[in-house]
Amino acid sequence: MKDIVLDLGPVNSVDETAFAQAIENLAEWHKKTGGQGWRDRDAPDVMIKTVCDTAGELRKAVIFQKQEWASAFMGFWLDEREA
Repeated sequence: MKDIVLDLGPVNSVDETAFAQAIENLAEWHKKTGGQGWRDRDAPDVMIKTVCDTAGELRKAVIFQKQEWASAFMGFWLDEREA
């Protein structure tokens, strides 16, 4: 399975409050859409990490196993950034 990596930008430009709320919204969405059986999977639903780009800048990345989850998160992320 191919990972879907979302680059949210430089670490210092990411609104951590909006990011945390987007993650919470994703968890609620996942629960409501039948997110059962998470213990049976061999990979996490979402991973969050800091990556270094070619210029040496630290960036926040969110990694998903499914396009559906990545798309849902991006919707929540965009909504929270505009709030």
